[in-house]
Amino acid sequence: MSAAAEAEAAAVESLPDDVVAEILLCLPPHPSFVSGASLVCKRWLHLIRSPSFLRRVCAFHRTPPVLGFFHNYRDLPSFVPAEGVPGRNRMDGVDDGGDARMFIDCRHGRALLRRYDWADLVVWDPMTGERRRIAGPNQKMQGGGAGTSRRSAALFCSCDVSGGGGDQDCHSSPFHVVVVFTGGCRAFACVYSSLTDAWGDLISTPAPLPCELCDTPPALVGEASYWLSYGGLILEFQFGSQSLTLMKRPLEMLADVRLVRLEEDGLGLAFIKDSTLHLWAREVADDGAPKWKWIPRRAIELDKFLPMPRVLTGKWCGEMFVSISGFSEDGNVVFIRTLAGVFLVWLEALKFKKMSDPLYMMTVHPYSSFYVPNGMGSSLSFFILCCLVLFLANEKISSVFLLVLNPVLCVSLWFRSESK
Repeated sequence: MSAAAEAEAAAVESLPDDVVAEILLCLPPHPSFVSGASLVCKRWLHLIRSPSFLRRVCAFHRTPPVLGFFHNYRDLPSFVPAEGVPGRNRMDGVDDGGDARMFIDCRHGRALLRRYDWADLVVWDPMTGERRRIAGPNQKMQGGGAGTSRRSAALFCSCDVSGGGGDQDCHSSPFHVVVVFTGGCRAFACVYSSLTDAWGDLISTPAPLPCELCDTPPALVGEASYWLSYGGLILEFQFGSQSLTLMKRPLEMLADVRLVRLEEDGLGLAFIKDSTLHLWAREVADDGAPKWKWIPRRAIELDKFLPMPRVLTGKWCGEMFVSISGFSEDGNVVFIRTLAGVFLVWLEALKFKKMSDPLYMMTVHPYSSFYVPNGMGSSLSFFILCCLVLFLANEKISSVFLLVLNPVLCVSLWFRSESK
């Protein structure tokens, strides 16, 4: 590097952390921008990876972007990234000595996985690499008479149970895992706390005989988690009261039903009928009685904007196959599967992006997080372009970008020359 370039790089290094942090906070939270910024110098990389900066990013942007989805389809890498998300290898599943694991839930940047026999579970943070193995509550399950019934689980972060609204940084915060199952004529739950590293007492409620949990992810609304059950039922676990409740759902929704968190922390149901996505909300009955009713909220005609080819031959010739594969944590993004592929759909803007070719994936687990680079990235030119856009659009920070942009260009040219 020339003397002039070294001087410019030193100028970047000399900027106070609070000034650099303010610059970085103005960038969109898309991974391409974050990865590009991490290229400027090691000090910027360390700042971006610091827990304090992650908390500021979370407070500033509030809603993390959807980086892609995990799935349990064995023949493919376990993570399918959204466009522009680098570092796929680090997301392809937790390295656990060759033990095969299945994804159950994703919450606030962490994923919950289990072994096939539920002997243990793992809470994994793909961004930081941190993982925690938890021995499963198998003895408690056997005591409840679970037999061979289907089980499920949900991940609660500290902000979910402390009134934080689910918008805090959770990369290193305490967490709880709730395992639910059915056995005989009862439904059961057991709660693990990372603070005590222990499972609590078994919680149960009466259940009809056909009650069996569906193989779909839970929905977290406030301090409650919800699971679909066969027989037109929904299982609710209230963390505050440590109680289980079974409620009925509308019988109009017989197949391809998903639970989803709607606006204002409400519980919703989503289903597809005749290529239309229907969203229903649970509301208090008008007569003020202590019961709920389900109200249709929205109907989205997916065939108006999504590619939906029809079957060309065979028994189902002329039919359009479309199904729900998963919802993001906040309910604003849905993954739809058609014969053309798996699509990420933004419900507010009614825009979509293709995530993968047609695959037999009944369920995916959307992963949302503010991106944390694990090393020097490869998108510096994109970061420079972002600086130029912000410089032109925001006069208040233009002087700061004038100060930073020239050294960044020098560093970019040096990296290009070194790579040749």
